[in-house]
Amino acid sequence: MFSFLDMVNHYLGYFNINVTLKSRIYTVLGFFGDIYLFYVSFRFLHNQMFTKGILLLLVAIILMYFTVCNFFYYFTKKQPWFDISPKLAKTLHIQEHSQETQVDSKMGTTVIPETRNVPTNGLFDDQHLLPAKIEVSPTQQANVDRLVAQMEQQQLFHADYNGMSDRKIFELLKVNGKPVYAIGKGVLLPYFEMKRQGASLVVYCGLNQAETYPVGEIRRVGLQSVSSLDLTHVKLYLASVTLVGGPYKQIGRAGVIEDPQDYKLRAMVAYKKM
Repeated sequence: MFSFLDMVNHYLGYFNINVTLKSRIYTVLGFFGDIYLFYVSFRFLHNQMFTKGILLLLVAIILMYFTVCNFFYYFTKKQPWFDISPKLAKTLHIQEHSQETQVDSKMGTTVIPETRNVPTNGLFDDQHLLPAKIEVSPTQQANVDRLVAQMEQQQLFHADYNGMSDRKIFELLKVNGKPVYAIGKGVLLPYFEMKRQGASLVVYCGLNQAETYPVGEIRRVGLQSVSSLDLTHVKLYLASVTLVGGPYKQIGRAGVIEDPQDYKLRAMVAYKKM
């Protein structure tokens, strides 16, 4: 059985399958594997091989318990009352590395994972961060689209609506009414920097420092325009640049429809008084 699961895992590695779908496949295969273990254990007991039969039966029961818990988690996004994993995590001091946003609907609870990535430029004090407005020219938008294609090729993100079906997206749209984007709430760019060119602050982004493109110009920091800032008394640092927007789904006349949209950039700027 384990050789079969290892073979399935090997062949699934050739396909670009999201984690949720792959986990569902493993859960179904694990269920049939548990059924086989129950069959073998009962055969041992029937042949009066009680030691082997009882041990194998206990293993099958434990595996079936975790299979049922996985079924609830990966197919319904609900946590069963008999799931002991939170208690185990608390006992072993295991902390979750990702946060989740839960949206309740008629179909149950939709769980949208949110990952916190550390920007390549380091971490800044939130009290010294301001949102920046980036203005993008057609040429710079082409650079953004090229960078998006490179990031998709490197599998830095998946524009798959977090693996949600149209029915799930429809229920989510009915709850909050906000468009659901293919890339989620945003993807942090691999590398970014800000260069001062005359009176302009130009943002450069890329997969790495060796290959960057101009993707926009910062026109406002907070409520002030860049032209009104006294950069001799205030030092600005580009804290983060996040890719947002892109294709999204909304409710149409015949259900859920997808609309195209250009990818956009959202930036945060840190400041330090001189």
